[in-house]
Amino acid sequence: VGALTWQVVGPVTAGAAGGHEEGEEGSVANNSSLVLLVDVRGIRILMAGDMEPEAQQRLHASLPGLRADVLKVPHHGSRYQDPDLLSSLGARVALVSVGRDNDYGHPAAATVSLLRRSGMRVERTDREGDVAVTVQQDTLGVRTR
Repeated sequence: VGALTWQVVGPVTAGAAGGHEEGEEGSVANNSSLVLLVDVRGIRILMAGDMEPEAQQRLHASLPGLRADVLKVPHHGSRYQDPDLLSSLGARVALVSVGRDNDYGHPAAATVSLLRRSGMRVERTDREGDVAVTVQQDTLGVRTR
């Protein structure tokens, strides 16, 4: 893929007000997900792990102005999302990595709607299969299989 850099940006540890975790079972583990900001060929990708709203809010507070061209949607597009973070990224493409016919109902319709309202093209592995982000002559694209 050429020159690539990555920066670990999460998990951001909870401050004094932390400790209250809402959302799905496993929120503590989900909010401890590794979150990477990857730069490759001039494209910034936020690989958001399984973080839920609490961790998303901490990330947003710790990195104001965070921007990404591509978002790997947190927690398979679950309904537990922080709209402020997701809508502020300026991402053009949202990738939802999710299994077909999963028992959790991922991705949530509300999450997909939020991503689209935020100007993102949403690609889902449960419907599209493999998804690859491409760059040709500085133009961002998507290929599916």
